[in-house]
Amino acid sequence: MVTQEQIARRLGISRQLVTLALAGYPQVSEASRKKILATARAMGYRPNPHARALRRGRTGIIALWIPDQISSHYTHVTRQLNRLMKAEQHELVVSEIGDGTQHQNLSHVPVDGVVAVDAVAAVRNHLESAVGKAVPIISIGAEGCPEVDSVHVDLAVGAREMMAHLLSTGRRRIVHATFMQSEAPGAVRRAEYVRAMTEAGLPPEFFQYPLSEEQRPIVRRDVQQFVRERGCPEAFFCHSDDVAIGIYRGLCDMGLKVPDQVALTGCDGIQDTEYLECPLSTLVQPVEEMCTTAWKFLTQRLAQPALERQESVLRPILAVRESTRARA
Repeated sequence: MVTQEQIARRLGISRQLVTLALAGYPQVSEASRKKILATARAMGYRPNPHARALRRGRTGIIALWIPDQISSHYTHVTRQLNRLMKAEQHELVVSEIGDGTQHQNLSHVPVDGVVAVDAVAAVRNHLESAVGKAVPIISIGAEGCPEVDSVHVDLAVGAREMMAHLLSTGRRRIVHATFMQSEAPGAVRRAEYVRAMTEAGLPPEFFQYPLSEEQRPIVRRDVQQFVRERGCPEAFFCHSDDVAIGIYRGLCDMGLKVPDQVALTGCDGIQDTEYLECPLSTLVQPVEEMCTTAWKFLTQRLAQPALERQESVLRPILAVRESTRARA
């Protein structure tokens, strides 16, 4: 393992100068810094995160907790946060935490803070743990947590807007495609769908599917069985864009036309929805703003642990596209 002392000997300079240059201190000239960094790279130097943590009282590592790695939306969130971390010379460690009910979510890697996406149960478990007070946590996504700093995307408002849009096109038999049960925490899309249908005097109807790493292929197959058994509805309001894309392909396999025979909507706003033969209407989550605000909250919390609770509520954007065009 290459040490700072070896780099200093190679260049014939003091170890202190090497330490200052690698740590980014401004008193080192730009020319010296570039020379030292180039030599460190050539020699294969890698900083010791544990030693750095002892010196600075910080590791420079942030944990990101996501419920699963199935959703393209969570992949989008991970990419955006990773870009922010790199720009600030931090590292991001990503953990898939499932339903968050386990009592220990932190790995053996020491971290300065945690960003938890749609993981209220995991946030609360963290607060009750031995490191809960030492490691700050930010709750982000469709599920807000009132006990900690939070960046909440109000998908309830978005779901109401989407259902109002579908009903305004004249569709009446609207099916909600979801993996969530009615009693599940955070099932706001399902709850708002039921509310909208009930207020319109229409019976709610569900296309239930399991979560799987093969999400799109599974719903592509299962929606065909659903249509064969129950007939084709006038519209599908889908929990996610991944599921909407799978349903779209399954309907195409059966020769059913979107939107002429059936309207189709997603939720999340992933880029794929714009690149189908019939672009899909969706609720676009403000991922960039959500991640930027979360990082701002976390840096402020690290600098001022006694700061009052920080909260931001964001709204998704209803993107109306060809898949929900009103029928002639």
